[in-house]
Amino acid sequence: MNISILDGSIIIIYLMLILTIGLFISRKEGVESYFVNNRSTRLFFLVFTALSTSIGAGTVLGVASSSFSTGISLGVTFMIASVLGWGLMGYLAPRIKKFGDDTRAYTFGDYLAHQYSESTRKVSRIVVVVAYFFATAIQFVAFAQLINVTTNLSFTPAILIVALVTIIYTTLAGVKGDFVTDSIQFFIILPVFIFLFLEGFSIVGFQELLTLPDGFFNLYSYDGPTFFWAGLALGFPLIVTSVDAWQRVFAADNRKTARKAFWISGALKILAIGAAMVVGFLAFHIVPNAPQDAAMFALMQEILPSGLLGLGLASILAIIMSTVDTGILVGSATITKDFYLVKNPNASNTQILKVGRLSSLLFGIGGLLLAYFINDIVILGVVSVQILLIFAPALLGGLVWNINNKQAAFWSILFGFMVTLAVLPFDVNRAFIPGIVVSIVAYLVPLIFSQGETKIS
Repeated sequence: MNISILDGSIIIIYLMLILTIGLFISRKEGVESYFVNNRSTRLFFLVFTALSTSIGAGTVLGVASSSFSTGISLGVTFMIASVLGWGLMGYLAPRIKKFGDDTRAYTFGDYLAHQYSESTRKVSRIVVVVAYFFATAIQFVAFAQLINVTTNLSFTPAILIVALVTIIYTTLAGVKGDFVTDSIQFFIILPVFIFLFLEGFSIVGFQELLTLPDGFFNLYSYDGPTFFWAGLALGFPLIVTSVDAWQRVFAADNRKTARKAFWISGALKILAIGAAMVVGFLAFHIVPNAPQDAAMFALMQEILPSGLLGLGLASILAIIMSTVDTGILVGSATITKDFYLVKNPNASNTQILKVGRLSSLLFGIGGLLLAYFINDIVILGVVSVQILLIFAPALLGGLVWNINNKQAAFWSILFGFMVTLAVLPFDVNRAFIPGIVVSIVAYLVPLIFSQGETKIS
């Protein structure tokens, strides 16, 4: 794909705008502002930052690509899981917000230490860092693929350019900058998708759109019935196990705002997934010979005029950047609060902010290196999601039933993590099934057989 000077200029201007926002916001930044936006985020910003973060490359590009090649299966799985998961997160948000305000928490590692033990925090922080390394890397790979497809620039310089901009503005601006840019990015994405639909449907009528190969309307076409049903039954708590979701709850100005934000964002996410599915179907009819991973880009090039194409490509950058900056900040918050402050509880706010920014920088570079060596979007995305799911028993047990058995949480997270990692090389798509099952069993066994609570040192 070769883009015009106008389209390229729009992309460059967009990247410079985001970098400028980061520099501006960083001028007056404190610890609370950097990590949780002073716990004062209003509904408007909270809705769009939660939504923008959750519809990164894995959702929009992944669902569009799967709809282009296998039909509705993955998109419908995501939709149903989102209804269940985001509904649950909205229900639990006031409890999480109260805990965050009472304890000045930044991560759910703080919650696990409070509800269970410091040992549980210690094992959880390792799992979180590993999961978000992969989550950050997937966005960098998507970045590089976009630049490569649009400019024919090779993978290495492409990934360095976009990583440099993202890491700099995230390191400087923190969560506040993340929230502001997420909201801007949402309103860049929206008009592009509207125009894409209008142009697409002028070429492909609704009836023709639904004229698809056999199997495209089969719910099991993506990876069989096991993946579909296990994805719903075991995968729906994913949003509850996402540290970035907890950060957004902590950042809300009150409990009602936190609850409303996740319910509204959840409804909008379902629409976003549906939109990505339609894009995949349009691409199937209009650019049937496009590579699966580049189907959305090929559709944009085919039907968007010069200028709007640049805005469209900038919107894809916006989708990706909304997720990558969040991944970096989650890693930074975990390193700062769950590693550094555990060892240095009396550190000053200035020291904490310095460590936070340095952690953001190093975490971003770490994700970049991982993306360079493992540049498969599917593998990176699946690994990050499946690792996070093993937190579900401990988090739901504490939040819903107020269980505080220290052994249950510790062994649940540790064994679930080990089993998931062990199975991943053999079955990437379904490693979460034995992982979460082992995590549930390891959580329940101490509850059944232990009369008291035994602390693990």
